[in-house]
Amino acid sequence: MGLPFIERCAAESASEAAEDFLTTVKQFGFSAAAGGAWAGVGRNRQTRFFFVSWPVDWLEFYERKQFSLHDPLLAESRRRLSAFWFSEVLPAVKLTEKQKELLEAAAAYGYRDVFAVPIHGPGNLQGVVSLAVPEQRNLKAADRAVLEAMSRAVWERCRTSEGFGEFSSERAHLSPRRIECLQWAAAGKSDADIATLVGISEATAHFHIEQAKKKLGVKTRVEAVAVAVLQGLI
Repeated sequence: MGLPFIERCAAESASEAAEDFLTTVKQFGFSAAAGGAWAGVGRNRQTRFFFVSWPVDWLEFYERKQFSLHDPLLAESRRRLSAFWFSEVLPAVKLTEKQKELLEAAAAYGYRDVFAVPIHGPGNLQGVVSLAVPEQRNLKAADRAVLEAMSRAVWERCRTSEGFGEFSSERAHLSPRRIECLQWAAAGKSDADIATLVGISEATAHFHIEQAKKKLGVKTRVEAVAVAVLQGLI
């Protein structure tokens, strides 16, 4: 059922593909699913749900408790490349009290485990497709691979339909000196460190970083480094 879904996904609209996906994964025993992404860094970070079949009252509870800021599944998805069962990684996770509260609430609601497919794109684009089951279960290697391929296909179909996470291909014009300063900033160097390494004053190093931020259209040096990397400047 996996390959036929991927073929359909390419031909369907994003909303049709999402509905098709939610219907198809039920055949694997999953009772709820969600797919979303986040892009950007710092204050410019944006998040987006592409599809979700979690019950409305659970979503309202999740938002009211601000669990998105504490969800260990999201944290693990940022650190991993391959799909995983949350129960597989849980023993190695040191949970905070808020995270324990979330897991206890999810279990009480009837969700015993979650299969997660982390997705990483250019720059700071990241996402995850999560599939919940009412009881812990194992997946055959083939089924696991199929679910991962299906999840990536529907996620990308939804993302491209909205253009989410797409960055301008136009490169900012930065002087060689400002690029050099940003390279050192990317290595974690302070203005004082950069000044010594480049052979300029600390004030001049700071000026170059600030001008680079302005040219790149960002507010922080972390954002400047991220965008500069994305544009291939450093």
